[in-house]
Formats: sequence, structure tokens, C-alpha cells
Amino acid sequence: MKNQIRTALISSLLLAVSSGCQVINTGTETRMDEQMLKVSFENAQAEDLFAKIIYGTERETHAKKRIGSPSVSLYSRTETVAFNAHCNDHIRAMDKNSDLLISQKEVEDYYRYLFEQGNITGRK
Repeated sequence: MKNQIRTALISSLLLAVSSGCQVINTGTETRMDEQMLKVSFENAQAEDLFAKIIYGTERETHAKKRIGSPSVSLYSRTETVAFNAHCNDHIRAMDKNSDLLISQKEVEDYYRYLFEQGNITGRK
């Protein structure tokens, strides 16, 4: 009976370690009060590619506190950039002339840059 309990305990521990177990995980959003910039697009293709960038990239996340390792921890707290701020960061990066009109060239250049950096997956 002791061997069965020991085997079950070791198996459970190995499963928890291999699955990236986190006992307590809390997260908050930062820059939540930021309003989305009012942009316009040169055409529908620019707007579609902009949407692919916004939804194809992950929001910036920072681990603020962790007890344990990234794969196994007793406690972790993260901060994630709010969605509007995420959009604004991309808008500012792609709108080279700061006129809040996203042109086809601006969005294509920015998409290409993100793809080359590995920050977005897939092709246009």
C-alpha cells in the first residue's frame, strides 16, 4: 500500500512539473484609462491588415512577482497592457507621419517588420 501511495504521489508531482503548474496566479491590466486613438484608414485592405496585426500579436505582459520558476510556481503576479493601450502602441509604431491616417504602405511595412521579428505568425 505504501508503494502505491508513493507512486501516485510521485506521478502527481511529475505531472504538475511537466504541465507548468501554478498554484496561485493573479494578473492586472495596466494603462486601462488610456483612450484608443481615433484613426482612419486609406482603404479597407489597410484596415483588415491592421486588425490582423492587433489580434495576431500578444499584449505586452510583465511578470511582477514569482515564487518558483516560470514552469512551476506557488505564486505569480503579472501585469498586462490593456487592449486600448495595445492598439495605441501599434498605431504609434506604424503611423510614421503621425497624421492618424494609416496608409496601405505604413501598415504593410509594419506587418513585414513584425513578421521578420517573429512577433506575428502567418502571412497576409
